[in-house]
Amino acid sequence: MRCIFCKNDSANSKSVEHIIPESLGNKNNILPKGVVCDNCNSYFGSKIEKAVLEMPYFKSLRGRIMIENKKGKIPSVSGFTKSKDIIEINFSPKGDNIIEVIYNDEKTLNTILNSNELFVPVIPEPPRNNINVSKFLGLIALEAFAQRVSSIENWQDDFIQNNSLDELRNFVRYGKGYAIWPYHIRRIDSENQIDYCKESNSYSEKLNEYDFLIPEISSMDNGIHQVDNLYFVLGIMGIEYSINLTNAGLDRYFSWLSENNNKSILQMEKYELHNNINI
Repeated sequence: MRCIFCKNDSANSKSVEHIIPESLGNKNNILPKGVVCDNCNSYFGSKIEKAVLEMPYFKSLRGRIMIENKKGKIPSVSGFTKSKDIIEINFSPKGDNIIEVIYNDEKTLNTILNSNELFVPVIPEPPRNNINVSKFLGLIALEAFAQRVSSIENWQDDFIQNNSLDELRNFVRYGKGYAIWPYHIRRIDSENQIDYCKESNSYSEKLNEYDFLIPEISSMDNGIHQVDNLYFVLGIMGIEYSINLTNAGLDRYFSWLSENNNKSILQMEKYELHNNINI
């Protein structure tokens, strides 16, 4: 067994890899031990995922949606009082609507008590041109693709030998080749996506989802179809993220959106994809 990123032997690796971090609500989409080696898993967790999850947008989002981290804690949210004093707000993981306000001095406390008002700025979206977000999306895209093809016999050898993935693989793991790998973000839904199920009389919240899009198969090599553009489309709490696994281009994705009335594939029924190939 070899790691799908560094391609080194991973037979003795002990860690599983969450395709989307647990701190963004993923409990089920996990790659088995050895698919990503312990060294790469540790690097991604400390150098990429942590950097992204601590960004003001993601930290605020996780606090607002009240998603617990691995230690069962909800991130604090920065805010301010009516007098513009900076505070930190901690939410109770018990869902009892109790908050803890951390303030710096008695003046701030008096402002809170007298006004009964707290203000929490909402950051609408993550940065659009950020290397850590770029690596983060490339990491998730490659792992999600590995999960998608893992039912195929000898998939791991084929995945590792797939040279068309090497540019993104080397960028994510080693920062090679590109100053930044282009990605596209846009809001397609609200942050809180809660559905009611009549059968079970219960509510569920959709935190994340993803799919792959091949706009067209445009060439053949020795009778084998070649894919020029393989896009990964990820939805996290109402924001759509798109990235190309096979090259750093987004032009074909933009033209595909134009052809499909700018509708996300995450919001399409399968029949709406017409002759396009959704894998």
